[in-house]
Amino acid sequence: MNYLKFWGTRGSCSVSGDQYETMGGNTCCLEINYDSHRLIIDAGTGIRPLGHVWLAEGEKHFNLFLSHTHWDHLIGFPFFEPLYQSGTIIDIWSPISAGRSCHDLFDDLLAQEFFPVRLNQIQAEIHFHTIHPRTPIQVGPITLDFHATHHPGTTYCFKIITPNQTIGYVTDNEMLYGYHGPIDQIPPTILEPYQSLIDFLAPCDILIHEAQYTPEEYRLKVGWGHSSIPNAAALLLHTKCPRWIITHHEPQHSDETIADMATQAEEFLRTFESKCKVSIAHDGLELKL
Repeated sequence: MNYLKFWGTRGSCSVSGDQYETMGGNTCCLEINYDSHRLIIDAGTGIRPLGHVWLAEGEKHFNLFLSHTHWDHLIGFPFFEPLYQSGTIIDIWSPISAGRSCHDLFDDLLAQEFFPVRLNQIQAEIHFHTIHPRTPIQVGPITLDFHATHHPGTTYCFKIITPNQTIGYVTDNEMLYGYHGPIDQIPPTILEPYQSLIDFLAPCDILIHEAQYTPEEYRLKVGWGHSSIPNAAALLLHTKCPRWIITHHEPQHSDETIADMATQAEEFLRTFESKCKVSIAHDGLELKL
């Protein structure tokens, strides 16, 4: 079966507790399985249970793509069980960092002060690769394309192109930086820096995109690299994508708060007669491709 599965949908920091039971508390990790070609996007804490499943299934070759190397997208990597199995090959694809290679960043992540196993002690064979914006990579029948987002540090979003669907995956993007006004009155000077991203995502059948903050929260967190509900809704209006799945949930937000925010997002879109279907990503959610 061809599918896309969310193993982690929380942003910034993993959480636990009754108030997070429905949405889950693992940070970002997405699995794509198409015609027996399997790949992973991001190595948040969700990669730990994914690794356990794939190890039990006998998987030996892994392609791991990173949107960026902030902690919430990387912290699960040392707990990815296939790392400790000889005969395993892991290709890690990452944006280029300012001044340091992906290998050096992973070496720092596994420094002896932070973790008992060093990078050069891992049994798996690891190969590091650099990804570049608008330079597609083919994995079997899946094409991955990349575009920079508006987030501190070099950060990419993904366009996942299968023979039947095109899916946008955008976890960290501050849409309409510093804008708090009506989404039908966005000044051209505010919108223009996002036109390239809008064009990149316009062909998507499904857009998985964050809406981490309420409008009130966003007033206090301009520049943090994440979108308010209405500003993210503006992106959906401009791409005309028919389906929006909200992900990268604020760690402070309970299941109830996230559900309320999704309702608000849908109401924003309905105001403009959009027929876009809004839903919420949660840990364990699986979509057939």
